[in-house]
Amino acid sequence: MLVTDAYGYRDPVPNQPKYPGRHLRMDAPRWEGFGIHSAAHAGDRTKELVQIIDWLLYAPDAKAPERIPPSELIAGLRAAAAETDREAEQEPSDKKRKALCEKAQAQRDMANLVAERTRAARA
Repeated sequence: MLVTDAYGYRDPVPNQPKYPGRHLRMDAPRWEGFGIHSAAHAGDRTKELVQIIDWLLYAPDAKAPERIPPSELIAGLRAAAAETDREAEQEPSDKKRKALCEKAQAQRDMANLVAERTRAARA
């Protein structure tokens, strides 16, 4: 029987991940909104999530991540939806075109939700 370490990897090999993959399930509009937000800050969803988790777990020198203004988030989501729509128009595969259309709709849904939440917070 081969001995494995705590993560299940047996031998050190090139391109072997340092940590095993973690899976996160999230609805599409929220994921698209988080992608726009993290692109404005860390540029990477993983880095942004690690920062949030460190802050929640009281890591030394951890700070709560800053939010981007809602107007920037809404504009970013709407611009991303327009770009995704352009990609869908040029896509020859029906299956990929449908996936791109769903992604664009998720981006628009999150933009509308953020706008609605912003209006409700002002009222």
